Amino acid sequence: MKKLTIFLFLFAMLLVGCSNKEEVGAETKVESGTKVEAAATTKMVSTINGDIEIPTQVERLVVDAYLPTSLLLGVKPVGATEQDLINVHIQDQIDGIENTGDSSVEKILALKPDLIIIANSDAEAYAKLSKIAPTIVLPYETYRTVEEEVRGLAEILGKQAEGEAWLTEFEEKVQENREKLAAVMKPDETVAIFGAFGKEFYLYGDGIYRGGQAIYKQLQLKAPERIQKELIDEGITYQLIAYEVLPEYAADYIFLDESYGGELDKEDSLWQSIGAVKNDRVLYLDGARFWPFDPIAVLAQVEEVTNLLVDKKKNAE
Repeated sequence: MKKLTIFLFLFAMLLVGCSNKEEVGAETKVESGTKVEAAATTKMVSTINGDIEIPTQVERLVVDAYLPTSLLLGVKPVGATEQDLINVHIQDQIDGIENTGDSSVEKILALKPDLIIIANSDAEAYAKLSKIAPTIVLPYETYRTVEEEVRGLAEILGKQAEGEAWLTEFEEKVQENREKLAAVMKPDETVAIFGAFGKEFYLYGDGIYRGGQAIYKQLQLKAPERIQKELIDEGITYQLIAYEVLPEYAADYIFLDESYGGELDKEDSLWQSIGAVKNDRVLYLDGARFWPFDPIAVLAQVEEVTNLLVDKKKNAE
């Protein structure tokens, strides 16, 4: 009887021990799962090439066309294209960024990036770069406004707070310039953007070309009726036209880009027949300052366009 009692006691203790081990094991599993979730270092983003897994904290970014936006968000890339690096609006921020030329695969590979963001939608280029690191393709004009671009890149890079802070300051500065123009411009006065590129002539709308976004979207200056209907309302950012029809698109003020080989005969009778030319209301764009179309460039263009128009108005008094 005594032996039976001892046996039952030991058996009961064994059951308790097994039960405790199972509970401890279950607790450890939950904790382990929690730790894995907290330490997640990647996230999924939707792109034109499908869903892509990227780092939540990007440390070695390489860019093509999105250098200024990355910088304003507080992310300094390790590499950028030569075209990015000649941007006059960011020369004080590019020290230490390697020049990748025209997105050279060899140069990018040597930088060991953990994320690549490019504007080039060429399938072959994407195939090569995506073997080096997760690659996001954002083709030109993916973003139609400064606000869209800043928020889009901020979402990718996990810098939403930085993006909103920058946009708040941006909108305040834009409003200041709108008010300066409202003090000198009549509500019905129109502004057009013409471009001479080689022997071809262009009109520009409110998109990424020649300060269009700064002039029409941000400063909200009025376009001539035909430019409004044929370009802006249709979402067309530029249009090649015959020189002979330039007067049909003329405005009270004309911004003219003659950079990169543009040829426009200022003594030509057709050019001289345009009202803005007769009234000395043609303003010349600096190609180096008005070809870039990133958010930092657009803000600089907002300020420069305002100054050009205000000065022109004052000189006409």
